[in-house]
Amino acid sequence: MNRKLKIALAGVGLVAATGIGAGLVMAEAKGDCGHGPHMMRGAWGGDIKSMAEHRLDRLHTDLKLRAEQEAAWSEFSGSVTSQAARVGEKVKAWRESAVTATAVERLERAEKGMDEGRLALDELTTVTKRFYGTLDKEQQARFDALTKHMAPGNRGWTGAPGRGA
Repeated sequence: MNRKLKIALAGVGLVAATGIGAGLVMAEAKGDCGHGPHMMRGAWGGDIKSMAEHRLDRLHTDLKLRAEQEAAWSEFSGSVTSQAARVGEKVKAWRESAVTATAVERLERAEKGMDEGRLALDELTTVTKRFYGTLDKEQQARFDALTKHMAPGNRGWTGAPGRGA
């Protein structure tokens, strides 16, 4: 693969990853994301926001937040949900225009997506730090376990029994 194509694919992946909640709600306690083994079909179909909302609901329930933590949760979940909605719109637009776009236009769009993805990741990092700081040690450990990404080189979700390496 040539370098520009790799950069373009990385840009699409970054935008998709940040919009899906930056992996913050990708793995759940039993390794069951609620969307079956082909969850990306829903994501690439533009249903990213509802997937993020489902995972946020499960995360909220599993963390057993106290009343004083709810304000930070609202900020965190609002940021994840709005980013997921934006990425869902971008995925849909990407799919609709990719057929007619030239190679240069696709690369430029990917470059713009990488820039926007970086800003989204910065926002998500900031609100996650604020929320994470309100959690006690047990809740932090649970949050960490429930929000693991796919590890580099791993074909399954880490931290989920029976899935991954």
